[in-house]
Amino acid sequence: MNPVKKTLLDLNNAYIFFCASMYLGMFWSLHFFWFPNYPKTLNLENYYDAIIPQTDLATKFFFITIPIMAAALVIMLITEWNTGLRWVPIAWIPGLLAPVIVQQAYIEDINNQFKAGVSDEATLQVLLQEWMWLNDIRWIILTLMWGITMYFFIAKAKPKHQLKSHE
Repeated sequence: MNPVKKTLLDLNNAYIFFCASMYLGMFWSLHFFWFPNYPKTLNLENYYDAIIPQTDLATKFFFITIPIMAAALVIMLITEWNTGLRWVPIAWIPGLLAPVIVQQAYIEDINNQFKAGVSDEATLQVLLQEWMWLNDIRWIILTLMWGITMYFFIAKAKPKHQLKSHE
């Protein structure tokens, strides 16, 4: 493979790892630093500012990065099709779709209820628990996907996966 193509492919795969790492960092931060405090610190007066601006910004950010990541995964799938690593981009199909589906089918409804305004503490706590549980589903999926992506890079560094200079 010529050096320019190799560099572009490396950048493509690095973008996939960048996105996987962004996802990982965001969901691990939520799970370990914010979620443990939410039930006891969020109330009717402060929940909106603690959740909605951040989720709106994340939605805008991932609305741009996820389609680019999907295109990068297609490129990875094409370039790895005849290798033993084609399963990595194939695994990303459900690994990317499932968190998006959970967001769109379930979390978005809770976000809309938060945006509309919650009027009693008991409802807020029920919504928070469901919202955190759904996001923890995404945390588990995206942790697995980050591990798969890291495996890809480790495997690519092994001699059996190195591109030959005549390719």
